[in-house]
Amino acid sequence: MAPTIRTERLLLRPFEPADEETLFQLWNDADVRRFLWDDQPVSRETVREQIAQSQKDFREERFGLFLISRAEEPGTVIGAAGLFRFADADWVDLVYALRPAAWGQGLATEAARAVLRFAFEVVGLDEVLAGTDLGNVASQRVIERLGMTDEHERVVGPNKVLARYRRLRRQDFVAGPGRFTLVEPPDS
Repeated sequence: MAPTIRTERLLLRPFEPADEETLFQLWNDADVRRFLWDDQPVSRETVREQIAQSQKDFREERFGLFLISRAEEPGTVIGAAGLFRFADADWVDLVYALRPAAWGQGLATEAARAVLRFAFEVVGLDEVLAGTDLGNVASQRVIERLGMTDEHERVVGPNKVLARYRRLRRQDFVAGPGRFTLVEPPDS
């Protein structure tokens, strides 16, 4: 089982099958899916597949996707973040999405930094990439704040969107101040 991550303001816990409705609502929010899902509706089947894939990834690769909630409101999901290996890629991607009500508060940066710390310090990855649509200026600012540098541009997704990919190597990662605690799940 994968651990829950606690930061100053956030809890990040691994996806579970019971999260289907929460993820369905999050990923079908028009503002969220615009860049995360190339503005395509997300089916319940896709949500179930993503949950199952994340659980498999945690078992086999020690990384996957997390739901994000505020630490003081653990039952209220504000987004999702994690590490994902796309089928056509030989690298690991940092992915994240927050509900619009959580935008502009530094929470995406805090969650993404925690995921990167998990990637480098716990999983032991040497590098992580993050791709953003060229029109997603807010997300580009997040990955710049994380210290990621330009890598390449490529056309992605069914809508053939031009995305900019940036890279961060373990030796260049700066964890920064703030809380980072792993809460291991009980043995089952």
